Amino acid sequence: MKKFLYFIIVILWCCSVTDLAYAKPLAWQTIMPGLDYIELTLPNANSSGRIHAFRFDLAQYRLSLLFANEFNRERAPIYYFVNHSKALIGVNGGFFSPQFKPLGLRIKNGVMINKLKRTSWWGVFYIRKNRAYILSPRQFRYNKQITFAVQGGPRLLVNGRIPPLKGGVAERTALGITKKGKVVLLVTENSPLTTTQLAKIMRQSINAGGFGCVNALNLDGGSSSQLYARIGNFRVNVPNFKAITDAVVVLPKD
Repeated sequence: MKKFLYFIIVILWCCSVTDLAYAKPLAWQTIMPGLDYIELTLPNANSSGRIHAFRFDLAQYRLSLLFANEFNRERAPIYYFVNHSKALIGVNGGFFSPQFKPLGLRIKNGVMINKLKRTSWWGVFYIRKNRAYILSPRQFRYNKQITFAVQGGPRLLVNGRIPPLKGGVAERTALGITKKGKVVLLVTENSPLTTTQLAKIMRQSINAGGFGCVNALNLDGGSSSQLYARIGNFRVNVPNFKAITDAVVVLPKD
């Protein structure tokens, strides 16, 4: 009986957020020049679910990777990565193995830390000459001008199109790219979504209450999904019980 009731709750939750639409544009809060934040409230059968999102300009900020072994740890919670670095924002990175080894491509400061994994439905988010891109592993070509890369999956948006995606609800972490080339970094909180639901929210225009992304990539999620931001007196903390091996962080340009 308990399993049946849980199944019904999940179905109702999924139906409630399948076609999210808002009557007014998102009210982005400027935290620093070129860096905006929004807390988007989602309907939830049990509590008030949220998406925490940051939008930033690569002319003023850069993405990088931090690894737990840089701090002589096997893994750590996201606040640890941010508090022990100069990062402004941190989220969990790509997938990792049961042995806590990164799975898929990682490039930090132009150096390849981990090799490309040729999983067809994954994608590669990378930065080259201050521009962000998302390509499939088949399309991706390594270049020494690439300063940052992380691999995850599935791709949520491909040039404005939502590809066929599998079901299953989970907490989510994602990276997106807007038409103007800005990067959107987001994490859900108490809001388990399917990848299709998240893709729809990320694709919706800002005027319709979405994030206006044309390309987007799902990172590791579920019990790994977490966020911590520390920008002056501004704080956002979305913890999770699972420590992680690496983090995607946002830093100011030097």
